[in-house]
Parts: sequence; structure tokens; C-alpha cells
Amino acid sequence: MSFFTNCYENDWERVLKGDRLEQMIDRCELTFYEKILIINNVKDRATVEQYAINAVNRKVIDAYYFAEDHMDAILAKYNITRESFKLDFFDGYYYSIGPLTAAYFCKGQYLLYFTCDCMMQEGAGGSWVYAAIEEMKRNRYIFVANPMWTDFTYEAELKIIKTSNHFIHSTGFSDQCFLVETERLQGDIYNCYNYGSEKYPYYAGELFEKRMYSYMATHGLIRITRDDIFYDHVKLLNEGLMDVQKSKTLKVVVKRKAATWKRWCRKAVLRRIFGHTKQLDYSHFESGYTNAVIVPMAKVVLAPSGS
Repeated sequence: MSFFTNCYENDWERVLKGDRLEQMIDRCELTFYEKILIINNVKDRATVEQYAINAVNRKVIDAYYFAEDHMDAILAKYNITRESFKLDFFDGYYYSIGPLTAAYFCKGQYLLYFTCDCMMQEGAGGSWVYAAIEEMKRNRYIFVANPMWTDFTYEAELKIIKTSNHFIHSTGFSDQCFLVETERLQGDIYNCYNYGSEKYPYYAGELFEKRMYSYMATHGLIRITRDDIFYDHVKLLNEGLMDVQKSKTLKVVVKRKAATWKRWCRKAVLRRIFGHTKQLDYSHFESGYTNAVIVPMAKVVLAPSGS
């Protein structure tokens, strides 16, 4: 099994200067085949690389990659054009290249990916991973797995299909934390579209999360979420940036309003002219998955462990 995470210009110091990277790996409580850091979009590359080399020398990680060095090969492998990340005046490339790079380089049979602002709660353990893999082996409709997240505002609702063995079966995807069989992630799967993916933030363009959701929804694939194991998602910025309040310039305000209007028009055309709908075709799912219900997340989990 491989462990991958990422950092970029605004958070690399928090990841590499302290012990956060060690904590992220240690809290998984797993023995990894490889532990890899993806570095994306940093200004002072030489300085960041010295800290990454230090992490390798301390055996915190086994290797690191600068995503920009491999962009052309990665996009070619997955049949993605650079322009395709742009949508409604926003560009999803920088949100996406981290997990795409992880998929490209992963050598383990399974990939466990965390964005660097996410970490397992202390004492959560790694047993959920082995349990999830067993579920994946039994049911090929299960594409990804994750623990439950503690920031309930991330998704307004959880589309639950069923619960079994402490796993919630649902139609969704998040790049914050996911476990997937590497081979399934390395195919030509990133160019599908499903109308349900319009729930993802407009400011992130045509990002990795949307592409993954669309592929899964189109092919009747599901996510399982462990209902009693949690990870934390926290705001993670370099020292000096945490308290910086960016004032919205007129250009930014106009861009956001234009993007909102354009997205509304595009969705209206997709819905009213082309007949797109959020409803998924559950006939693709195995027997027992036909009675999907939508349950507000607050009703799914009353309180995370350790809170």
C-alpha cells in the first residue's frame, strides 16, 4: 500500500518544517510500501526541495515529486488536455494535479491519499483500511473508501444507499482522503461527465473531484465510508498567512458573479435542453442498492469519536 500527500506554496512550511508529515503517516498506523510527497506550485523551489530532501534523509518519506516536472506525461497518460480544467472562468488544474500525480507514480496495489490539511484522528488506527479492502474485494461496485470526516459542512447531505459492517455505502467522492485500488485509478477515467458533479465548487473549475464523481456516477460505482473512524480537516496555511485577510478586489467580485451567472445558464441548458438530471440510474448497482435515500449528514453521525 502506498501513502501519498501533497503541499503547495501556501502550506508547504506547515508540512515540511514541523512534524505534521510524520504525524499524518504515524496516525495511519500502517506499514506502507512507499510514502510519497507531491509538491505543487511553489515559488522558491530550491528551498522547498531542501526540506523535502531532509524529510527523505530522516526516512519520513521515501521520495518526493514536483508535479510540474511531470505534467505533460501525466496529462498524456490520462488523455486530459490542460485547457479542460478550465470552466466558468476558473481553472481546476492546481486543485487536481496532486492526486493525478499520485495516481501516476503509485507503485503499491492500493493508494491511500490525503490532502495535507487532513489527518486521521489520534488513535483511530488503520484497521478500517484492511476492512475496506476486504469490502472492495467482495464487491467491485465499491470504487473508493474513506473514514468519516469531522467538518460536516463539507457536504450538505450524504446520499446513502445502505450501511453494512460499519460502512456507509453512498454516491460521492472527496479528494480529502481516499483509498483506492491503484490499477482502477490509472485508467482512462477522467473525461466523463455527470450532472450531479455540478455540486462541486465553481471556483475550482473542472477539477479532479468532479471527474472522479462523474466517472463513478456514470458507471454505477460507489464509495464506502467508515462510520466510526474519523479524520480532521483543518485550515492549513504557512505562518504569517493564517491571519491575513484578503480584501476582494472589484476584479475578483466581477469574476465570481460572472462565473455564478455562467454556471447557472450552463446548468439550465444542460437540464432543460439536454435533459440532464441529478438522479442516478441505480439499475447499474447490484441487487439491494435500489432503495437509495438521502439523509442529512448530521443525522448520520451525531458526534465524532474523540470530540
